[in-house]
Amino acid sequence: MAITMDDIARKLNVSVATVSRALSGQPATVSPQVRREIQQVARRYGYKKRRTVGKSVAFIIDRQLFTVSSQFYNRIVEGVEQQLIKYRYFFQFHSVEQGIDQLDRLNLNFPDLAGVIDVGGYHDQLTESLHERGVPVVLIDHHIPTADIPAVLIDNSDGVVQACKHLFDLGHRRVAFIACDPPVTNGHERLFGYRRAVEIFGFDDNPKLVEFCGGRMDEAHQAMNRILERGLKPTAVLAHNDVRAVGGMDALKQAGLRIPDDISVMGFDDIALSHEVVPSLTTIHVPRKTMGITAVQRLFKSIQGKEDPFIKVIVPTSLVVRGSTARVPG
Repeated sequence: MAITMDDIARKLNVSVATVSRALSGQPATVSPQVRREIQQVARRYGYKKRRTVGKSVAFIIDRQLFTVSSQFYNRIVEGVEQQLIKYRYFFQFHSVEQGIDQLDRLNLNFPDLAGVIDVGGYHDQLTESLHERGVPVVLIDHHIPTADIPAVLIDNSDGVVQACKHLFDLGHRRVAFIACDPPVTNGHERLFGYRRAVEIFGFDDNPKLVEFCGGRMDEAHQAMNRILERGLKPTAVLAHNDVRAVGGMDALKQAGLRIPDDISVMGFDDIALSHEVVPSLTTIHVPRKTMGITAVQRLFKSIQGKEDPFIKVIVPTSLVVRGSTARVPG
């Protein structure tokens, strides 16, 4: 197999963007010595440059993830499309089944492909294969620690601490957490944020207050029931996201608990559902459209071979107080 830009970058301990500039039409931005070394390695190992750079950007997302979390990702899609229209590029949407990691099983039009935006994880091997072929890639809501691929991320840990501070200020000390299973990037970070908040605010540190579940509302309903069955009587529940929070609220209502009079509930993401439920959900706002816009801006720096010192862009979150949280009863 021919050498890729990623291989050259690793051999010479430089960035993929530097290799791209040296092998494209922008050698003036690379020192003459580094440029010569890159070109020598490329010739020695038979590097083959992509013949054309097209006018389409592929948006790749796991199919099941999009089905379960479409209210979260639709605003990201809106931001991506808005920015691509501004740049006069075309948008290709690809939902991919889990387990598909071979490029030949993905319906990509490579001759017209300018770059890829990969969302949410689950397909790291596929993403790295595209990157190694010299296709510019940007990740959203996910990162690959072993790969030099730009990513636009949520400040998940800090957002959870924000949520817990709100609950702390209301007098809550026994806070349950409905966590993400399987715990992908944002799942790990939000769980870490909860555990950090337990230490910061002196919450009840009982592992039985944490329950994991999948992304469907009925799964969160079952997770909340499991917490209630343990008899720990949390005064508040924080969920990994709004969908899980609403599923938990249904279980609490069925158990005869009033929200927020008997127990407070918080979500994360601020999707449309959060202000449609009764009571409306206190949550953490994620600027999802901004994430989509930022991802396209970052992608076009890569397409143009421009160096960017910020591999990761982390977008801040903010607290949105609605009707599902209140002071501890009594």
